[in-house]
Amino acid sequence: MSRIAPLLLLSLSLACVLKDRAALQRRPIGPALVSGWACLPLDADAQRQMEGAWIGDAAGRSVPFVEVREGLWESRSLPLDHLLTGRDTEGRPTAEFGLKLPESWAVGERESLRLDLDLEGQAPWVAQLQVERQREGGAFVAFEPSTLPYLYDLPPSGSQRSLDLPWDSHRYRLTLLASQGEAPRIRGLTVHAQTRPEALETELSLDGILASDPDRPHTWRLRLPEAQHVVGLDLLLAPPAAPLAPEIRLSEAEGDEANTPTRPCGSGDLVWNLPALGSRATRIALTPTMAKAIAFTLPEGSMPLSARVLVRRQTLLFPVEAGQTYALHLGGMAKPAPGSLGALPSPRALAATTPLALGAAEVDDQGLHRPVHANQQIRVWMPWVAILALLGLSYTAWRLMAPSASVAPAPPPPE
Repeated sequence: MSRIAPLLLLSLSLACVLKDRAALQRRPIGPALVSGWACLPLDADAQRQMEGAWIGDAAGRSVPFVEVREGLWESRSLPLDHLLTGRDTEGRPTAEFGLKLPESWAVGERESLRLDLDLEGQAPWVAQLQVERQREGGAFVAFEPSTLPYLYDLPPSGSQRSLDLPWDSHRYRLTLLASQGEAPRIRGLTVHAQTRPEALETELSLDGILASDPDRPHTWRLRLPEAQHVVGLDLLLAPPAAPLAPEIRLSEAEGDEANTPTRPCGSGDLVWNLPALGSRATRIALTPTMAKAIAFTLPEGSMPLSARVLVRRQTLLFPVEAGQTYALHLGGMAKPAPGSLGALPSPRALAATTPLALGAAEVDDQGLHRPVHANQQIRVWMPWVAILALLGLSYTAWRLMAPSASVAPAPPPPE
């Protein structure tokens, strides 16, 4: 037994080392043709392992990077140039304005513009917002998203007087089209340049398994096959449904979410479906969160016809040199890179940059193991210590019982 125990301990320690090394992965990054900024969209597998991720060159040196979609640059107020408000030829409230840019800035210095409108009108009202931006040559071109934005004032549900637009012009024109009540007058507005991930177009729209929750009244759950970076919900209500705000909760649980705490996620967006008025809204923006299940509660009498999860793939931004090879290291500790790319101005040419691609996972010889705390080490070894102790006790009991079984019974004493 004294010879077996050290061998068992050695094999167990080797097994732990091999398991730890196997957790380290390296994903090759497609080569860049020119030097400069490079963007790297992540797939679902890499996105789930971003904790401790780092980018390295061929020599294993850490390359600084930032996440493009997660508020890379702070919001900044932009002064207005020649703000004009009034009504168009059809009597609809309208506003036209230009933007005064800070020194060294250009159009697109941030990903989007946040518009906060000062509106005056008699509630309740709902108005669809038509947005046009001026192109070179003076012509205005309509902004055509998948669903036009809505502004509203619906007491007691609340009001929405702000919107986010892609920043691709110096001058914009806004027109309010009444859907319910009378469209309010535009008295003024303020503009901020910002990066707001959930307000941008999504790369993926995923169908999940939609089912009612037996434990919660008026609640439905939408489950995805695997955790995703959720930024919104496309919820179509059964008509007729007036504007309402669902209560939404997100969960990253792998099993039964009923016993797992969920995180409330309010957006302030309203959804409705009124075919008689030709008006419908389905898009709900959410704070970007890794989630596998979404639960939403609707007021009594409301019912969903369909629901789709809006997913965004995170994108990494880092500097590359032409001809150099790079890799994304996952599964271990991050190797720090000095400095911060956030201090640099935004790369305006990034939109024209061809995204790089991630290769298949391979063994990472340059990865860094995560430190294991003492209590974690004890937890790992406790089952093996218990097995060894049980084997030792069994061996001792066998040795004690073996001699008594081989001794012949003593003869009876003489009379």
